[in-house]
Amino acid sequence: MSGVSTSSSDQAGKRRFQLRPYRIRWPERVVGASAAILLLAMLLFSWFTFPIRPSGGLGTKYYVVGNSENGWHGLAHAHWLLLVAILAAFGLVVFQAARAAPPVPVTFSLLVMLLGGLSTLWLVIRVVLDPPAGRNFGGWLALISAAVLTSAGYQSVRMEGIAPQDTPRDIPTVSPDELAGQNSERPEPS
Repeated sequence: MSGVSTSSSDQAGKRRFQLRPYRIRWPERVVGASAAILLLAMLLFSWFTFPIRPSGGLGTKYYVVGNSENGWHGLAHAHWLLLVAILAAFGLVVFQAARAAPPVPVTFSLLVMLLGGLSTLWLVIRVVLDPPAGRNFGGWLALISAAVLTSAGYQSVRMEGIAPQDTPRDIPTVSPDELAGQNSERPEPS
């Protein structure tokens, strides 16, 4: 294109969305792993087992066999809170790898910490204090992974900064004499 220097087109190429694995620090790795475990615990493992109960009226010998529920089906509306926390955690990992400057990853770190804390608090109430039925492995695994997610989100907020590979190598400086020389070369506006 005419009127566009090659250096500006080179800079436009550098602005592309590129994931750089070296930017992902240990808290983001823990956040990603605990979010994946929380997702698996929510969808694949049994959280609650409802007891065997008789069906029908008096004198019947038919029984309904115990029913097992996973986290997605066993939780009325709170599974959406867990899902949003999981998506925010995955977003933190992606934005930490994609962004050299910390403002967007810091926002996601804080969001993960808050959503993870809410999820942990809710899971303590639902799994430990007031389960709807018998507790199973999936609820405990989800509680542990939500607590780890919260802690790793907190550590990610505390460690924010620029990766050593992304720091500027040479910072250009201008002396006062050079600055005065540049100002004298400019034509006066008329």
